[in-house]
Amino acid sequence: MVLNNMKKIVNGIEIDLTDAEIAQREQDAIQSVLDQQARKEKEEQEKGRKESAIAKLKALGLTEEEVKSIL
Repeated sequence: MVLNNMKKIVNGIEIDLTDAEIAQREQDAIQSVLDQQARKEKEEQEKGRKESAIAKLKALGLTEEEVKSIL
């Protein structure tokens, strides 16, 4: 992954990033994508568990209103 912005501004002066800074930015960008994917997967799992719980409650004979009141 190559980032477009390879400069930084220090005291109003534009300076090129070092190789280490560029590598760190690239790693940060990759980690950001991984974190976003992990959050999305966690949200999807939570949604699935909630839907499963609702289905089980309905299977026990609870009405839609009763299930909503529990949640």
